[in-house]
Amino acid sequence: MADKDFLEQFASSDKPDSFKEEKRIPINKEKKPLNVKTLIIVLLIVLFLGILIYFLFFAPKIAMPNFVDKSINDVTAWVKQQDIETSGIVFEDVYDLEKDEGTILSQSILEGKKVKKNVKLNFVVSKGANPDEKIKVPDLKDMTKQEIQKWIDDNKLQKTKLMTAYNDEVKEDEVIDYSFSGCDEDSFTRACSLKINVSKGVAPAGKVSVEDFEKKPYETAETWAKSKKINLVKTYAYSDTIGEDMIISQSIAAGKTISEGDSLTVVVSKGKAVYMPNMIGWDIERLNAWQQNNAIIVHNEERYSSANEGLIYSQSIEAGKLLNKDSYVKVSISKGNTIDLSKAYDLDSLNSIVEEANGQGANITLNISKDFSENNVDTIISCDKKVNVNGTANVLISRGRNILLDDPFFDEIKNDPTSKSENETREKINALGLAFKFEYQNSSLTDVNGAVVEIRRSDGIEIASNTYCPQDVTIIVVVNDESR
Repeated sequence: MADKDFLEQFASSDKPDSFKEEKRIPINKEKKPLNVKTLIIVLLIVLFLGILIYFLFFAPKIAMPNFVDKSINDVTAWVKQQDIETSGIVFEDVYDLEKDEGTILSQSILEGKKVKKNVKLNFVVSKGANPDEKIKVPDLKDMTKQEIQKWIDDNKLQKTKLMTAYNDEVKEDEVIDYSFSGCDEDSFTRACSLKINVSKGVAPAGKVSVEDFEKKPYETAETWAKSKKINLVKTYAYSDTIGEDMIISQSIAAGKTISEGDSLTVVVSKGKAVYMPNMIGWDIERLNAWQQNNAIIVHNEERYSSANEGLIYSQSIEAGKLLNKDSYVKVSISKGNTIDLSKAYDLDSLNSIVEEANGQGANITLNISKDFSENNVDTIISCDKKVNVNGTANVLISRGRNILLDDPFFDEIKNDPTSKSENETREKINALGLAFKFEYQNSSLTDVNGAVVEIRRSDGIEIASNTYCPQDVTIIVVVNDESR
């Protein structure tokens, strides 16, 4: 038999059992029956533990109180006592005629319910009666004191005052008068003030019922005091709300009874107390507004300074001082730090500008130098256009031309005092364009009336032919006058 190759020997039908295909035979295990009793016990244990954990860690433990008709302070104390988180507490304010301000009207969680520390609670709180609600005013003159008091109580009119006073003309328990403040009868609300005076009848002999003088002119109290034989004492005080010469308060309340000869002190308003503000840095608009609001006259002047132009840099009264309508307040407003010299055209106009500026605090000086030029005498050749406060301006002024005296005319006067007349000399000097001045005296050098006896320069330098004479120097001509 021929030999088989390696692969063929595995394909042979007589191969060993270990090389044959394996067969899988399933084995069914017997299931144990479920123990129901054990399962129920386990479930009960889990349920018990869950309930225990809930009540120990998660169940609310704080009983909700009833805060209705109590105050916000009661809620605050409970929140603090129970360590409630305040972020969850919300108060909503509403107007309520029946309940006083701060009273709890309702709560979002009912009494008895258990809550947690992080509970969300809403409370509706009374703001009291609405102050802006319009109230109908009855005919007070036809009402008794009791009826008026009931009207006040029913409408919760806290700013309505019922006062009594003796009155010789109005019967007891009837209204003497009434007055509104901040409104009138048609616009009356709880926020308005109302004073109602009710008569106590005729005062006993020698007794005087004090009237209400507040917010009334002093003259009213003065006239009353004289007629009732009461010693009226007048004092003063400032008031932001009571006008000048009006009564702020009285030492004895309206309706009280005093005897003739007793004293009543009234405090009279001096008007609004005005204190000097720090005005440094204010502009003119703010200053004017302050004057208008405070009825104080402020005198202002414009002066040069290092402060910004248009702003106040000094005041005559220091800040904080009490002022009155007669106080003299003076402020300085800056014209800026720079003085304009560009409009000056000669020495006179320049000096005028500088004098005016220095009078307004500029404190500037001129550094003047002079030189010959074709310009007229004392005209400006060059000048700094602007100079700062406390500064110096450099100025070059014209002396005019330096004129050559090339005519022997002047030597002739010197050598012969009688050789030239006044008119000849005048014409010669005029022709040269020099300034001159004539002086007249009775000279011993000549008996010729009108003869020129001397000629000299005002600066003391001798005049001679073929020398120069500046135009800014005056020539003095002395003429013989026998009448002197």
